[in-house]
Amino acid sequence: MFLNKIDNHSQEALTPEGLCNLIEMDFIPDIQLSLTEIQQYFDKNIHTKADPVSAELVALMFIKLKDELDHLFRKEKGILFPFIKQSFAGTMRVGKSKGIDAKVIDSLNKTQKGIIQLLQKMRQVLNNYSPLSYSTPEWKDCVNDMFELENKIFQWIHIEQTLLYPKVVEHKPDFLYN
Repeated sequence: MFLNKIDNHSQEALTPEGLCNLIEMDFIPDIQLSLTEIQQYFDKNIHTKADPVSAELVALMFIKLKDELDHLFRKEKGILFPFIKQSFAGTMRVGKSKGIDAKVIDSLNKTQKGIIQLLQKMRQVLNNYSPLSYSTPEWKDCVNDMFELENKIFQWIHIEQTLLYPKVVEHKPDFLYN
C-alpha cells in the first residue's frame, strides 16, 4: 500500500510536509472509513449472533480504539501537521526551525503504543482474527475488516515513527535530557 502511495507522490512524499499530506489524505481517511464500516456491524448488533462473551468484549475494545484514533487524528490534523507544514515547507530536515520537542513525539508514541496494545488484545480475543466455524457471514466479514484495519493502522504508525518523526524532532545534546 505504501509503495503505491510513494509512487503517486514521488520524492515530495519523503519531505516532512509531503509525509504529512500523505498521512492526512491517504492513511487517515482510509482508517476512518474502515472504522465507520466496522461500527456499522456493531450498530446492527450482528455481534450478538457470534460468541456473545468475546463479541461484547470486542465491541467495547473497538469503541475504545475508535475514540483513541479519532482523538489522535484530530490532534495530528489540527495541531501537529499544520505546524510541520509551516516549519518544514519544502525541506527534508530541521533547518531554521528548531523542530518539534522530543516530548511531543514521545507523547504521540505513547498514544500509538496504547493503540497497538489494544489491537493486540482484540487479536487475542478474536483468536488471531479466526471466527468460529458457526459464526454468521456478517460476523466473519466484521472480523476480516478488523484484521484489515489492524494492518492499515500498523502501516500508518510505521510511516510516522520511522519516516516522519525522525525528520521533525528537535535534536538536543544528550546532556540536556538528564
